[in-house]
Amino acid sequence: MTTDVNSLYEKKVTCLNCAKPFKTMKVRSSFCNPVKTDSDFFVYYDKPENNPYYYAVSICPECGFAFTDQFSNYFSVKAKEQISSQITQQWQKQNFGLIRDFPLAVASYKLALYAAELKEEKQLVIAGLSLRLAGLYRAQNDVEQEKRFLEIALEHYITAYSQGEPDRMSEPKILYLIGELSRRVGLYQQATLYFSKVVEHPNRNSDLQSLKLAREQWLEIKEHLANQ
Repeated sequence: MTTDVNSLYEKKVTCLNCAKPFKTMKVRSSFCNPVKTDSDFFVYYDKPENNPYYYAVSICPECGFAFTDQFSNYFSVKAKEQISSQITQQWQKQNFGLIRDFPLAVASYKLALYAAELKEEKQLVIAGLSLRLAGLYRAQNDVEQEKRFLEIALEHYITAYSQGEPDRMSEPKILYLIGELSRRVGLYQQATLYFSKVVEHPNRNSDLQSLKLAREQWLEIKEHLANQ
């Protein structure tokens, strides 16, 4: 992959786990040119090499802990122990802070998912990582892996909603995403249920985008089932 080095810059970050500083690449916002957004909010960019998704995960070269800006600073004692034994003690030092292609981007998200699970990060954070990874596979036309991570994202969004976690996004948006991911993996009855929850939500007018999308996707399900 040929990358215009001017599109990338080095950002100094501090590892949330071991507190050691390191540098990682990010894409300059002026080079991030979106061309399309899917109904689950996955964004396509004009050039893969300038895709900010590829660089969203920071990976500490010293301890191997992978994280994004959505991770919290809090670690329980149990989480610290698990990260030490399951990540750091197994880690072969390597530098993810260079130019990334698709395989490296996928590897970074899988490392972040593993770290998030061990850390017992919020369900919405894990769901978001899974959803973005599904989108990366979608962009490569890998239907099997896309569905796999859509199902993982769906599970975590449902758990986040059931646990009353919605604090990083509106409740109608979470309900919409549950409906849309259900639709994408073929769970049409469940999708219809959650789209109806968006339409009937008392705060639906606070998130008009999710309300509009829920109505559109609900109609698409009806048309799909009618044509079967």
